[in-house]
Amino acid sequence: MKLFELAIEYHKELCPKFWDDKTLKTEVREKLIEITDSFIEFLEVELKPQDITLTGSAANYNWTSKSDIDLHIVVDMAEFTKACPDLAEDFFNGKKTIWNEHHEIDIYGHPVEIYVQPSTEEHTSSGVYSVKDDKWVEEPQYDPPEDVNAQAVKKKANEYKKKIDGLIGSSGNSEEADRLKDDIREYRQTGLDTEEAEFSVPNLVFKELRNSGYMEKIIDYIRSDTSKELSL
Repeated sequence: MKLFELAIEYHKELCPKFWDDKTLKTEVREKLIEITDSFIEFLEVELKPQDITLTGSAANYNWTSKSDIDLHIVVDMAEFTKACPDLAEDFFNGKKTIWNEHHEIDIYGHPVEIYVQPSTEEHTSSGVYSVKDDKWVEEPQYDPPEDVNAQAVKKKANEYKKKIDGLIGSSGNSEEADRLKDDIREYRQTGLDTEEAEFSVPNLVFKELRNSGYMEKIIDYIRSDTSKELSL
């Protein structure tokens, strides 16, 4: 059932590429563990995950052909903040960015996005599967949304698209682009924190920007502009 033309869908089954009914396919689980091990080795710090989880639309009924695979490595962040209270989160985010710049990993055509998640962070997704323990932490329920404000999503998404195109086409700089990127992510979070969560307007706006290539567009611009600024 297609809700509107922005590639937001809701299905009666989990994505058959990853799941046999509600059980994660063995080859998918083994590959996600292999990816996790490789990423931890790349971090070059002693990291013992409390869990490895699959979340987001790939673990729910609202998957699409463009859904990312959100792979979360759940850790006790307190172990790192004791030594570097102001740098731990920046370290993991920085390493994740470098990892993504040098890897284009996908499973059956779906990109794998890695995130180091503090164990104290609350789940915002209604579907969370433990890859480590091979069982559901929070099993998704088939519950199609009664109403999605497609017009509001398209309007807000187009506003952001115009800002991104205008910034890239003008004399804007990477700092402005970085602020805009952060604004989009913070806007998304306001939606995830509401009762509508995955189907909130802010989250659907973010997904449209990502699926249409605009998030990648602004990230590439930031990277390119920063390189120019630092060159002589």
